[in-house]
Formats: sequence, structure tokens, C-alpha cells
Amino acid sequence: MAVWQFDLYLIPVNMRAPDASKEGWGMPALSQMQVLAVQEALAHYFGPPWLMLEDWLVFGPENGNRVDIEFDDVAASVFVRCDVRIEAPQFLVLVAELARSNGCRFFSPATTELIEPEWHQILHATARARLSLQ
Repeated sequence: MAVWQFDLYLIPVNMRAPDASKEGWGMPALSQMQVLAVQEALAHYFGPPWLMLEDWLVFGPENGNRVDIEFDDVAASVFVRCDVRIEAPQFLVLVAELARSNGCRFFSPATTELIEPEWHQILHATARARLSLQ
């Protein structure tokens, strides 16, 4: 991950934060219904995804704000990659609504914190990440 990237995983509101301090920690998985709803919403706002790898869909540009869905044999993880070099309040509002409407909040593996699906909470988290780059 580049220094300008700040990842936030969608995590069901009733799930505890994973222990990201352990190598190979399990990315939080969403239900099939949640993943389908997320894909439909993302396609509406970003258009069709592109493939990073065979099991990895990306909505948005490679170098910038985007949402990724990574599939494995039984589940899928959704994460938001924020570009901390720029401020993008519209993107933060969109991903906050995406999480909230699908019964999720965010998990930051970098800070091991849970972040509520409110754009200002995400903004504060990305601002802290931006300050760490300076």
C-alpha cells in the first residue's frame, strides 16, 4: 500500500474489530446480500468495475479514491481506499451512506479503530492519516 492510501473495511455493525496486529488477520466479510447491494450501488455511482485480479473488483481509478471488493471461496470483503493527498467530501458522503444503508461501519487496520459511517468521522480519520504523511 502506498503512503497516500488509507484503507477502511466495511464491517457489519454487530461484528467486533479484527485483531489486525496479527499477520494474516482475516479481513471482515459481508453477507452475500450485502455484497450484492454494495455492488449495485457502486455500479450506479461509478459505472462498471474493472478487475484488479480475477477475484478483485475495483470501482474507481487505480490511483485515487475507490472501493474494492475482494472475493474468496465463501465470502467477500469490501474496502474503501481513500487518497489522503486530496480532500473529497462527496466521496466520503457516498461511502458513509453505502456503509450505513448496508448495516455496516468501518474498520481501519492501520489504526485498529472502528469508525462510524458518518462522513465527518471518515474525514477525521483521513485527516489523521494525512498528518502522519507530513
